[in-house]
Amino acid sequence: MRFKSTHILLGLSTFLFAYSLNQTTDLWYIILLGIAVVVYYSFPRTSVIMWGYLLFGLCLVLTLTWTSNRVLVFPLLCAMVLTITYPWFREISWMKTPIIASSWTMFMGSVMSTSESLNLVSCLVLFLLFGVLATASDVKDREIDPIRLKTLPQVLPWPILRWVLFSVIGAMLGLTFFLLPNWLLGAILFTVFSTYVLVRNWNMPRVFDLDPGLLLFALGNLLYLR
Repeated sequence: MRFKSTHILLGLSTFLFAYSLNQTTDLWYIILLGIAVVVYYSFPRTSVIMWGYLLFGLCLVLTLTWTSNRVLVFPLLCAMVLTITYPWFREISWMKTPIIASSWTMFMGSVMSTSESLNLVSCLVLFLLFGVLATASDVKDREIDPIRLKTLPQVLPWPILRWVLFSVIGAMLGLTFFLLPNWLLGAILFTVFSTYVLVRNWNMPRVFDLDPGLLLFALGNLLYLR
């Protein structure tokens, strides 16, 4: 297992973001989410390890079913199944980014235990957020991803993809402004950071990392709640 500073940052960002969405969720559960992200991105995704994840995940679901009233088990179960089967389904053209965005959305949805917080708009904003992050990751991997995956960076020239990302980020900011004011500060910080990175990489980017934006989104949410 090889831990990297980027994995640790992503795990911390996951913990803080999940906590910022619903501070009444069992703390041990969102800590576990953060640790799971670090471990998932550090281990190689072999079949044996994926089956180990599945067994652990099923045990977690059974535990939460009997012990917690503040964690939504169904989206958690769907997210785990999607995440574990990702190495196989990612080989289907166009599917890599939607699978990643969907699994992250459902993981975050599992901590939003009230109907007021978990609704179609919040799910859409989460999907757009993680879709942007996944696409940014695909930009970095465009040289090593098989061309059959047809990720957005593989099928769209960078000048077009750049404006697609701007549009998605703008739509996400607009949704939070009008419909999710408690996420607005986080969305603004993410938008400012993402815009800075996009402008800095106006031509074909060599280094393109938007993952720190998730941490900024989480910090913005927490500052708003205070």
